[in-house]
Amino acid sequence: MPLPGGLTMLPVTEDLVGGLDQAAVGDQRISPEWFLLRQPVAALARQISAGRRALYIAGETFGGVGTQEAIGWLDGRLLYGPSGTCDSEADLEPGYHLIPRCDSAINAGLRILGVRASPGQDEYQAIGLTRHRYTEDWAVELVPPAGPG
Repeated sequence: MPLPGGLTMLPVTEDLVGGLDQAAVGDQRISPEWFLLRQPVAALARQISAGRRALYIAGETFGGVGTQEAIGWLDGRLLYGPSGTCDSEADLEPGYHLIPRCDSAINAGLRILGVRASPGQDEYQAIGLTRHRYTEDWAVELVPPAGPG
């Protein structure tokens, strides 16, 4: 799915995850205590990074506060992270950092990809990731409309 700035996004649905090798490991540095980044998806992102940068991001929010995790590669080599952040002490996990949302794991990872935000917005907003809240809503955009018939 194309995004502003020449970026492309692959929504990670449960169906996609189910089709991956569940034993695949993307990076041993991803904490097994973290609950958002999944090793099989990280392995896919690392493979996708051949000849380009790839960033695997995951976030969860509730009432405006939440957690973010991200890891990125360039040609299969670690470029960024893994990074886990939150903006509420109640969400601190081992290895997470409590920081303002503007410096979340996702925004910092997007900066590594070259995303620059305009004043009054962050990188997440700059590339339009606020358009949908749920992964499934992004995935629906990838399905062509049914034709007459």
